[in-house]
Amino acid sequence: MSIRKLGIAVVAAALSLAACGSGSDAPARTAGSFDSSKPVPGSTDGKHDASPTELKAALAQDAWWYPSLMVDCKATATDPKGCNGPSKEGVYNAIPAKLATKPWHICAVLPHVKDPYWVAMDYGTVTEAKRLGVELNVYEAGGYTELAKQLNQIDDCVAAGAQAIIIGAISFDGLDAKVDELRKQNIVVIDGLNGISNSSVDARAVLAWREMGAAVGDYLKETGSTAKIAWFPGPAGAGWAEDATAGIEDTLKGSGATMVAKKYGDTDKNVQLRLVEDTMQATKGVTVIAGTAVTAEAAAAANLGSGTTILADYLIPSTFDLVKSGKVTCAISDQPVIQARMAVDMAVRLLEGIPLDDGLQRAFPAPVRVCGPAAGKAANLADFLPETTFAPQGWSPVFHLAG
Repeated sequence: MSIRKLGIAVVAAALSLAACGSGSDAPARTAGSFDSSKPVPGSTDGKHDASPTELKAALAQDAWWYPSLMVDCKATATDPKGCNGPSKEGVYNAIPAKLATKPWHICAVLPHVKDPYWVAMDYGTVTEAKRLGVELNVYEAGGYTELAKQLNQIDDCVAAGAQAIIIGAISFDGLDAKVDELRKQNIVVIDGLNGISNSSVDARAVLAWREMGAAVGDYLKETGSTAKIAWFPGPAGAGWAEDATAGIEDTLKGSGATMVAKKYGDTDKNVQLRLVEDTMQATKGVTVIAGTAVTAEAAAAANLGSGTTILADYLIPSTFDLVKSGKVTCAISDQPVIQARMAVDMAVRLLEGIPLDDGLQRAFPAPVRVCGPAAGKAANLADFLPETTFAPQGWSPVFHLAG
């Protein structure tokens, strides 16, 4: 995560991400063979403003790198519960595979694999686990209503001997007690993609979902919009959905655009279609449908008319196709494949006794706005790298990988 002298951009962290590192009640971990007196090979490679061509090459090499934003969760300027503070532009540098000296057992628990977003998370974890030669088990709970099941699956990970657990949390606050249990058992805990409030997690590969919502609002502000927006952020109580809402609401303050409806619901296409149709019938004058990628697909399928703009605050392949066709104007990518790879790299670092990159506990790629022909001059499809965001076409979720 070689931080370049590019200045500090204050990024409001989306998910109240907590100060990380070893808790005082957790046993010390045994360092591996890494010589801490020497820098990690490749740790100064890369640049934050790399071109698409440079990024393709960087991701294809062993010790890959990627432009990122990083937060020091222990800094006095950072909210100790939320890791919500100044971020720095830099480069995340993964460790060379040769530094993984054991086939460590890593477990990843995901909310579901019902949409390509979490399939991309599965792909990213599997890709990185293969590179580093570690064992991987992946569990999916079946949906955002299944907190109890996710907690049980974490117990299954422990029973199976997992030494590190990557958690794509169903609930922002609902896993706090479980994280405390894991830390007392000396199990590495990585917060992956969604956010956990507990301040004892070891590291976080989580993008600022507040910024995802803000990116949607920024587009509307930049276009001088006087839009009337119906907003569909995702499941109520999910940290990422609540923070995306805060992001767009803050960004729209003082603009000509107004939010005339706000509806929460599971990221199931039928659920989102019903919410969109009910809202459009009940609310007059809506000109923008904005929310999850699944919402955007549902809105496009609902034939709302040519006068309605559709925006998505994250991106999956089918939504990307709609952006290319002009049915969806823009979508925001948080590059889940990159975040997943970061999460596995972080877990192996900690198991091997290798410091987190630049000693910072949270890293994430900056959100990328992807706009198609409906956005006019803002269209930028040629610059987008699908491999940072999507699993390959035809990929089926993998739930076990032997080390």
